[in-house]
Amino acid sequence: MSWLPDWEDVFPEFVHSLSEHYAHLKAFHGCRPLSLSSYYAHGLRGQDADQLVLQFQAMFPEVPATDLNAAIGSLGDRSTRERGAIWLVGDDREMIEQYGHYIIQGSEYLMALAAHLGVSPRGEDYRFLLRERGIPTVLEVDIPIEIVQWRDIEEVARMVLSVWGQEVTKRRVGSGPSPCYVIRRTIDAQYIRNHTHPDKILDPHRGYIQYRNRQRTCDLCAADTGTEDAGAARTRT
Repeated sequence: MSWLPDWEDVFPEFVHSLSEHYAHLKAFHGCRPLSLSSYYAHGLRGQDADQLVLQFQAMFPEVPATDLNAAIGSLGDRSTRERGAIWLVGDDREMIEQYGHYIIQGSEYLMALAAHLGVSPRGEDYRFLLRERGIPTVLEVDIPIEIVQWRDIEEVARMVLSVWGQEVTKRRVGSGPSPCYVIRRTIDAQYIRNHTHPDKILDPHRGYIQYRNRQRTCDLCAADTGTEDAGAARTRT
């Protein structure tokens, strides 16, 4: 921020003003849930390793308990260190182009277990077998600014000032990645504004080749379509 005159004084004041002016920050979360209805009923909940292990066991019952326990042990204290955490990014394009593995394969904790186990008895990488269940999804979330960490708000402020500075000076130097957010509490369902099932996603685990999503609808999409169809029918009558 050294390009900004008196930035040592101006920047903290700008961050404070931004946090007072805006009630929410737009962000996006990539996931591959079996159903989306729980998000809209209970909100976006933080990571729970115990539940994820149960989910992994249900998906791959053939994995011996000793092997699964070894995989869990290899992750060290991640189950406690990351408990309750939710990861989001500020740009849906980045989610699809850079962090697509979360949309394609789901939870990073599940991916870490799968990576440790390696190849399944049928000769396939367990990470890629995660793609056989669930619906690739991007959630659009308005995060209440009061639950965002201050350093993340500062990052948003830097991005805003950088864009403003380039506009004012007419000197385009580009911008870095959008802000990433780590939220350590449930984000209530009312703040989930929308969800999408992207058609084309870049796949980091396959050299960023294009992954084609064949599951473009979910239980909620079907419900929304039914509501719209019923509304259209009432209008016609």
